[in-house]
Amino acid sequence: MTFRTNPAGAMVYVDKQPVGLTPVSTGFTYYGTRSIEIVKDGYRTEKFLRKIHAPWYQIPPLDFVSDTLWPFESRDERIIDVQMTPEFDVPEDALIASGEQLRLQAGQGIAVSPPPPVIGPSTPILAPAPTGMVPGGYPVPGPPVPQAPTPSFGQRMNDLFFPYGAPLSFPSTQVTPGGGFRPPTDNE
Repeated sequence: MTFRTNPAGAMVYVDKQPVGLTPVSTGFTYYGTRSIEIVKDGYRTEKFLRKIHAPWYQIPPLDFVSDTLWPFESRDERIIDVQMTPEFDVPEDALIASGEQLRLQAGQGIAVSPPPPVIGPSTPILAPAPTGMVPGGYPVPGPPVPQAPTPSFGQRMNDLFFPYGAPLSFPSTQVTPGGGFRPPTDNE
């Protein structure tokens, strides 16, 4: 496997084992899914899984022929190109405002998703924040949303066995002494 990055000089880890600085090549002994991590200062760390499929001549039973009877060397090379994304610094004011926002929401018992990533370079915010927003640009939380009451164990079991409401009812039948059955009549 050969790893190339733009820009070069990133550290490559395959299955959490260091390989070297890009561009770098390494051998591999088996096919399958590999965990790849590429790290470079000033750039976002790239983590991904790459599935490496076996070539046709390594699929059983063809691999017996290609490994033992084929007189020539077979070489399987894989090239993995990665475009590194620059990592921008978050302004200190926005980071502090985001932390205060999360602290406020945690105190109210509100679960929140992480803030969106900063896309552009760190520049000061010149326009005032709109109403209902903190200086970092994140919305101020509203009152907590009331939760529906948790159903009882009996209600959950009833919903499990009878998801469409009440259980189905079948007309009763009577077994006759001879082993047969007699359907119900209208006057019973």
